[in-house]
Amino acid sequence: MASYFFYSYSTGFLVIILIFSTLLDFYCGKAIYHATSRTSKKFYLTLSIIVNLGLLGIFKYLDFSIQNINYFASLFGFNLNFPLLHIILPIGISFYTFQTMSYGIDIYFKKMKPTDSLLKFGMYVTFFPQLVAGPIVRAKDFIPQLTNKVKIIPENFKNGLTLVGWGLVKKIVFADNIAVLANALFLDPTQYTGSIPAFLGALAFGIQIYCDFSGYSDIAIGIARILGFELKLNFDQPYFARNISEFWAKWHISLSTWLKDYLYIPLGGNRKGKFRTYVNLTITMILGGLWHGAAWNFLFWGLYQGMLLCLHKFFKSIGATNLLNIFGRFEKYLSLLLTQYFVFLGWLIFRVSNVDNLKYVVKQYLIFDFSNGLTVLLQLLQSYEIPLFFLLLFLIVQTYAYLNGKLIENIAEKDLFYWGIYLFFICMALYFLSPAETAPFIYFQF
Repeated sequence: MASYFFYSYSTGFLVIILIFSTLLDFYCGKAIYHATSRTSKKFYLTLSIIVNLGLLGIFKYLDFSIQNINYFASLFGFNLNFPLLHIILPIGISFYTFQTMSYGIDIYFKKMKPTDSLLKFGMYVTFFPQLVAGPIVRAKDFIPQLTNKVKIIPENFKNGLTLVGWGLVKKIVFADNIAVLANALFLDPTQYTGSIPAFLGALAFGIQIYCDFSGYSDIAIGIARILGFELKLNFDQPYFARNISEFWAKWHISLSTWLKDYLYIPLGGNRKGKFRTYVNLTITMILGGLWHGAAWNFLFWGLYQGMLLCLHKFFKSIGATNLLNIFGRFEKYLSLLLTQYFVFLGWLIFRVSNVDNLKYVVKQYLIFDFSNGLTVLLQLLQSYEIPLFFLLLFLIVQTYAYLNGKLIENIAEKDLFYWGIYLFFICMALYFLSPAETAPFIYFQF
């Protein structure tokens, strides 16, 4: 009930959709398990998937579809002008829809048995730390934990609060400060010339979205751990990935593994030849892009990511990925820089929705024009020295954390005196270094 209140506090009457999804998949899961024929099992699974995707389609994609029907009809001389419905998007619908759908699918493929307790299933669907922005939790991982008594113990409290503190710093100190620079550079990208603004814009938004979303994930995982629940890691230093496949194994892990298990593999995965593998990858990433929102730039971003994954698989199959070995010990640095160059190019596609602006900024990013680089950089330093400072500071801190392994886990294991110092500095950072205006979490809109 507390989780339903938490959700309804910001969403109002749309909590009804969450309640409906909970009831639908609880009873569909039981029906799938107890059905005596394969046809009946398929019927209840299909019912669950169609209703879940139907709700997601209506609330998230219906207006987008109407817009495009009107537009493409006008290209052929038809003046349809279907009115937009302006439907309110329930917060977190993409996250909890994927969670409840995976429950029925896992039961159908005999990866788990359904729970007999509506209370436990409702707790799984509505668990407040990760309800509105993930991570996407699997029922087979979470529901068994509900057999344990909720008990706050010192070890879990220290580990959880350490993670919550670091997540808040990533969101409020880093993401919200750096957002000032990203928003300024993307407000009208055409006012800047040369590659420096494009590079800085891509870097700023890439770090902003990482700090914003991984910060929320840290907070959610930390709160769950305080209560005695273990949620899986959602980000694992993705900006140190050395190829695009590795990046997607480290970025938004709960979504990428969901897409792999429930979309890519059922499509055939890599079991039906190279061409089908490339097709399956592309379809998976396009739908993964559209999962983020009803806009063409998300579709293009998904297509771009699918193309990168296909190219990596192709180059790997012909041995071309070994060419960097000629650089010896510098190979790992070159592969990292090359991978992240294309990752951050993708963030331009993700961030810029205006097609003309997107064409312009991508061109500036690709042409390596540094003719006026120093002048532009000095101008940006004068106007945005604080966001640029936090951008540089984050790169230093993240590199230090990467080189030192499990930094946050090590802090949580310190004795109370040193751990107290950590919390003191966290609180001081949040109080003194937060910007005048904080922004909502980016992934609330998804």
